[in-house]
Amino acid sequence: MRTRPNCARRQFSPRLGVGLLVLAILVLSSLSAGAQQPNNLNAPAVKKIEPPNWWVGLTPDVVLLLSGKNLEATHVRCNLPGINVSQTQSAANGDYLFVWLKFGAGLKSGTAVCRITTHKGETTFELPIAARKQILGRNQGLSLDDVLYLIVPDRFANGDPTNDEPAEFPGSHERSKPRAYHGGDLRGIRDHLGYLKELDVTTLELTSIVKNGASEDSHGNGAVDLYAVDPHLGTLQEYQEFVQAAHKEHMKVFFDVAPNHVGVSHPWVSDPPMPDWFHGRPTEHLSSFLPLKESFHEAHEKKEPSSDLLESLEDPHALPQFRTNMTEGWFQGALPDLNAENPLVVQYLLQNSIWWAESSGLDGYRVDTVPYVSRKFWQEWHQGLRRIYPRLSTIGEVFHRDPEVTSFFAGGRKGWDGIDTEFTTVFDFPLYFALRDVLLRGAPTGRILDILRQDSLYPHPEYLAPFFGNHEVTRFAGERGATPAKVRLAFGLTLTLRGIPELYYGDEISLAGGGDPDYGRDFPGGWPGDPQNAFTHEGRTREQKELLGYVQSLLRVRREHAALRSGNLWHLASDDSSYVFMRETEEEKLVVAFHNGTTNREVKISLRDTPAQEASDISLLLGDAQAELSGRELRLQLPAQSLTIFELH
Repeated sequence: MRTRPNCARRQFSPRLGVGLLVLAILVLSSLSAGAQQPNNLNAPAVKKIEPPNWWVGLTPDVVLLLSGKNLEATHVRCNLPGINVSQTQSAANGDYLFVWLKFGAGLKSGTAVCRITTHKGETTFELPIAARKQILGRNQGLSLDDVLYLIVPDRFANGDPTNDEPAEFPGSHERSKPRAYHGGDLRGIRDHLGYLKELDVTTLELTSIVKNGASEDSHGNGAVDLYAVDPHLGTLQEYQEFVQAAHKEHMKVFFDVAPNHVGVSHPWVSDPPMPDWFHGRPTEHLSSFLPLKESFHEAHEKKEPSSDLLESLEDPHALPQFRTNMTEGWFQGALPDLNAENPLVVQYLLQNSIWWAESSGLDGYRVDTVPYVSRKFWQEWHQGLRRIYPRLSTIGEVFHRDPEVTSFFAGGRKGWDGIDTEFTTVFDFPLYFALRDVLLRGAPTGRILDILRQDSLYPHPEYLAPFFGNHEVTRFAGERGATPAKVRLAFGLTLTLRGIPELYYGDEISLAGGGDPDYGRDFPGGWPGDPQNAFTHEGRTREQKELLGYVQSLLRVRREHAALRSGNLWHLASDDSSYVFMRETEEEKLVVAFHNGTTNREVKISLRDTPAQEASDISLLLGDAQAELSGRELRLQLPAQSLTIFELH
């Protein structure tokens, strides 16, 4: 790379200027007569500008990454008052140019025309600078009142058939192929905001929408342009309109971001902006999928064997090389790993996230593959975002069943390395594993309590995001042992335990499907000509109506009772098949009774020395169990495989 301060132009005298004008006329005349100008082939050219635009007063500076050819600049100057080019840095082959822009106090909106001068010629590029939109109603972040709804846009609804197979991706659309694009898009989600509003979710969480270079990767792991919406899904304008429409319906929007990697087809992979833009090269790199021996961190009975490297990250005694594969290896040995130790990579990724937040007004980020990026990066990234968007929330994906591992990445605490990642929260994968073990694999109910017992590891366990299904695991309804009753229990626990719950699209109608890639089936009715339209009451089967009605009832009770959203959680009773707990605020006390057994049973609970000891009456809010409060003893008659919610008075 070549780094140089921006050089000032030399001033020319008027007499010299006249001579140059004459010379220019002679040169143009010779060109029109057929003369050759070999230097034309070496003239600089700009093909792409990242970020493509910016805003007045958003940041004091920005670093542009220009892509093109022959960009070995000796001088860059922009004509808009208030913009100063302080530094440039070009790639050795001239394919990239970094340009540092500093913004003065007098900067106003407009289009900056910037001229690049090299030893072999000149060219210009434009950078629009806009006024910021009003902050009200944008970048809202999470609250304890929220319920997340995770959507794979390609599989939800097809609102615009004209973008099913973009010209640059021939053969990519085929609904009969489970890994191909099926035609769902942003307009399709927008068209069904009414359904989502009626369902009573508050926050729409979309899998990656950035431009993807893979013909069979509808989940978005093959990013080739971090500043563009994938053409299968729509345009930037359509994403902006979708966010605005969701906000009008009082729903928030979360954006999927993966600073760890890009797709193998990204232009950077064969031609990186800097030699150390990635960790390694396509022909020589580490793999994040290299496990330790299972016996290294001894597994105990309640969790899977520790055959991955995630546990070494939170182990202060692990050798550095144990962590290197995680933070520098290519994800699963395939996806190019961005070098988050390179300051310009950090700057690029931070600016990209700021750009999406400012462009659309999105409310937060779902952050992919968190453990595979250095913790220092997460701290710097969050600090850069929060300087501008103090309310913006982030939810980190740490795919592990041990709370000691997942809590290591939660914000609000420093790890053994002295770093606070500053994540708002993380997805509650430990509870996900426990729920499936209990509901589907015969594990005792105490497995759930064992996870809740470790909530003290998190600074804010109330912000954890519990779930029982997502776009990377087997559909709950497709698991062995799943029944309609088990699906209801999964919803019941997810929506009554502490945290901000996440639901996976289609689970509310028990959408069929299995493992990869079958967990991404199309929502019935999202495509013209579908034989069933589950978006409408008339189009649902009896079983779908019953489940959807139950989920809506759960969500309604959660919305109407603050104790289920923000109340303390107290264990009242637990054994192998049942768990009774309380959610309590100063204003109300609710009792949730979960029974996983196959036969009815009676449970007697002493309320003495509990927050409920002064209760004198109990009423049913949801479910089929019966309750009797006698003195300070609560007697419950629990139907088989049921969850019931009561209110104490």
